[in-house]
Amino acid sequence: MKPCLFLALTIGLGPTACKKSPGPSLPAATQEGKNTAGCLINGQPFVAKSYGGGVLNTAIPALQGGFAFDHSYHLAMHGQLDGQGVEVMLFLQGRQPGTYLLNQDTQYYPRGTPAYVLDHATYTLASSQEVYVTNARHTGQVVLTAANVAQGLSAGTFDFTAVSTRDSTRTITITSGRFDRGGW
Repeated sequence: MKPCLFLALTIGLGPTACKKSPGPSLPAATQEGKNTAGCLINGQPFVAKSYGGGVLNTAIPALQGGFAFDHSYHLAMHGQLDGQGVEVMLFLQGRQPGTYLLNQDTQYYPRGTPAYVLDHATYTLASSQEVYVTNARHTGQVVLTAANVAQGLSAGTFDFTAVSTRDSTRTITITSGRFDRGGW
């Protein structure tokens, strides 16, 4: 008998007392400027959270971006997954609420000129700088549910599948994504 189960039965807690606690839960899909974001990366919960930093360098912020270039929107969500720094980035050629399809071949931001880069999403592993990007075969969507340029408020949901720019046999699947960005 497993030690945890034996202990639980001995003191009368029952077998449910030794269940593992769940991992981080995703933030609620809100539109209040709470500066939260999260998604499932290949089924694992990822919550944007500032990390790193120290005496000689600053921490990587949880969220960066917003409305830019007088015509577009981009949002970078930073955090850690399995002890590695990751970034999930959305780039849209629009600022109005609505559905933006991530289904075209394009250069990805910031490698391409923002005026010519099409809607897309990327996933980047900080340690190797390996980038996964959406394209015509690996698609997704962003639903911008709130957008107030004057206040810097944006909120929405997203999901996508992206392919590695180094090895076209490797993909990443992002589901249940949500963000609520507030203020400048």
